[in-house]
Amino acid sequence: MTLEKKSPISAPAKPISVFLQASGIRGGRYGTITLILYFLQFTKQDIINYYDHTQPHYRQWWKMENSMGLHYGIWDATTRNLSDAIINTNAQLARMGNISQKDIILDAGCGVGGSAIFLAKKYGCEVTGITLSQRQVATATGFARKNTVEHLVRFQTADYTQTRFPDNHFDVVWAIESMQTAANKSSFFKEISRILQPGGRLLIADVFKRGQWDIGQTPVMQTMLNGWAMSDIISIEQLQKTGKKYNFALSQNKCVTRAVVPSIKRYYRFAWLGMIGTKWYNLFHNATYFSKIHYKTGFAQYKAWKKGLWDYHLVLLKNDK
Repeated sequence: MTLEKKSPISAPAKPISVFLQASGIRGGRYGTITLILYFLQFTKQDIINYYDHTQPHYRQWWKMENSMGLHYGIWDATTRNLSDAIINTNAQLARMGNISQKDIILDAGCGVGGSAIFLAKKYGCEVTGITLSQRQVATATGFARKNTVEHLVRFQTADYTQTRFPDNHFDVVWAIESMQTAANKSSFFKEISRILQPGGRLLIADVFKRGQWDIGQTPVMQTMLNGWAMSDIISIEQLQKTGKKYNFALSQNKCVTRAVVPSIKRYYRFAWLGMIGTKWYNLFHNATYFSKIHYKTGFAQYKAWKKGLWDYHLVLLKNDK
């Protein structure tokens, strides 16, 4: 007998089946029970659709006009509100990387440009931001003009695993909640190693796998990640192992999960409001896929955090090629 359990959501992406023998279960004349679970791989167009279709949500619920960020905010004694916390994530990662005016920086997965603009305003350094989304490029460019740093920052569409930048071009590569989106993490590290100068720094702020769970057997993580157009995430240990293949050595690692808990809880509360709004909107309009399911990610990220399935880390890796 075969039981089929599909992913908690369906998506316009290719499903990959994972076959698991149900140990200790005998089906008599039906044989051993096999569970079939599905997780998803997302195309570049899926990722573009996610960011394009959910940008209005971030404007409304995540204070995007003020913070110019889509990421989790780090709360401490200096933060008064969500916008402060989102900007504080930039500030803490920049301090970890010892950013200075002389640095030439690539923001790999720049979103709507907030990190690049923060770095340009605070340090006076040159920053190039890349994203798959033309809509994000337009939004980021507008924010740069508004903040009068258009002479220091530029934004363009590009795939951070296949750029056209010269070898050894950047001093720093910055990746806030973008590295884990790569379906093939090796492709990310290979390209970043190529474009970083020897001794260059890779700065990452992201969610990381905690524990030994498998994505095919963990529906709450499927819902959390699939709602962000992500297939799976790696652990800090896997990050070190993959990075080492491409001459990266872990220099600093700071778990800041406790400091992002207020952001996790806010995302959860906003999910309730988003669910009501989404269901009402869908009565009269044909909403896009990610617009329909985005609120589910808010619920799932909270439940997965409560289960101890993920942590949030700030990481500095140095390229020793």
